[in-house]
Amino acid sequence: MIINRVGNGIIPLADYSQKDRNAKSTNEVAKKSNDKLEISKEAKIKSTEISDTNKLTLVKERINNGFYNNSDVIGSVADSILKELRGA
Repeated sequence: MIINRVGNGIIPLADYSQKDRNAKSTNEVAKKSNDKLEISKEAKIKSTEISDTNKLTLVKERINNGFYNNSDVIGSVADSILKELRGA
């Protein structure tokens, strides 16, 4: 049995190497580097809410563990409250 080549003698994929394709795609990405990322106001608010929830959970855990039943912590909290009341 003889199998004859179909086409004009071009060997598929022989003209392309992985190196050439990577170089081309890297150049294309470099040319198109005008991308921009914007975070919506709603997303920023949600992020703050999640952060506040995490802080609240931490404070609750510290209360339950007795972290705030310490004279140093009580003094620090009292100083912070006084600064806030004085507007400093």
